[in-house]
Amino acid sequence: MSFLKYQKQSPEFLNNFLKYKRFIETGAETTANEMYFDLRTLFRYVKLFLYDKDKLNTITKEDFRKIEIIDVTIEDLGQMTRASLSDYICFLANTLENDSETRNRKLASTKRLYEYLEVNNLISNNPTLNMESANTRKRLPKYLNLDKSKQLLSNTINSDAKFKIRNYTITCIFLNCALRLSELVGINISNIKIDDSEQTLKILGKGNKERILYLDAAVCEAIKAYLEVRPKIGKDNPDYDALFLSARYKRISQRAVQTIIKNELIELFEQDENENNEEEIKKYHTHSLRHTSATLLYEENDVNIFVLKKILGHKSLDATQLYTHVSDKKLKDIMLNFNILERKEQN
Repeated sequence: MSFLKYQKQSPEFLNNFLKYKRFIETGAETTANEMYFDLRTLFRYVKLFLYDKDKLNTITKEDFRKIEIIDVTIEDLGQMTRASLSDYICFLANTLENDSETRNRKLASTKRLYEYLEVNNLISNNPTLNMESANTRKRLPKYLNLDKSKQLLSNTINSDAKFKIRNYTITCIFLNCALRLSELVGINISNIKIDDSEQTLKILGKGNKERILYLDAAVCEAIKAYLEVRPKIGKDNPDYDALFLSARYKRISQRAVQTIIKNELIELFEQDENENNEEEIKKYHTHSLRHTSATLLYEENDVNIFVLKKILGHKSLDATQLYTHVSDKKLKDIMLNFNILERKEQN
């Protein structure tokens, strides 16, 4: 859900901040939306802390979510101190039961807002300075192995689903191109070039940064097959250029794609009698297919880490290096095939 849909329920300065982040700094839409929900939580707490403090220890999550934020002011935020914001982080943990990663994200959103207010001389001091994030254990991403990836594609194309060709193409692109959910939903037909000279896909990634991906034969075949059955819509439709359409001839939503992939994964794990299906399914989601693609590229195709970084659209190599720790397969192969006694001296 876009933060723009909540503008009438939010203070004007919050709307201005989010628009600045989204359209001036050209941040990702998903990031701006997450920041809205993070800051809405902050504003609800600020209102409770300043004007109804007695309820802080007794309020339920349901009642907390009912607090309106339209009347929260910059002056209210200016009254918060480092100590009161530290109490807010504790409130997130104890009352809202947010895990450490969620608390860290909300703290980061809070810091960005206060930095914006300080830079624009809207507050005199920034209480978030030197506030530290909680230590978190970096979890390795969940991914499908090669056999399960192939089975997922086979299940999808052989299903009885009405939109199985569309759904197969979505899954095929995820597994072969390692896209983010927002990137896949945002694909336009005009971004695709499939002819004798070139088979490419132009992606608009985080921070509105473009990258070009090269499409293999399987993806090209899937896209061509889908375009043959894709509904024909007029140029007066604002989603005329969208590759993936919903049943209502609109650009498919992120939520719809998440549902498609979740149903595919449920079917996949239900076929495996050796898996604890209920618990295993909970660990996988749409982003798991991006992890799967990246992991298989690194492990099975021996893709260089710097090339993988470019494919994934990562800004930092640190994010890409996560995939070097997912499996010990490469390490095992190298160590088993290295024998110092068999090494020849080089002249």
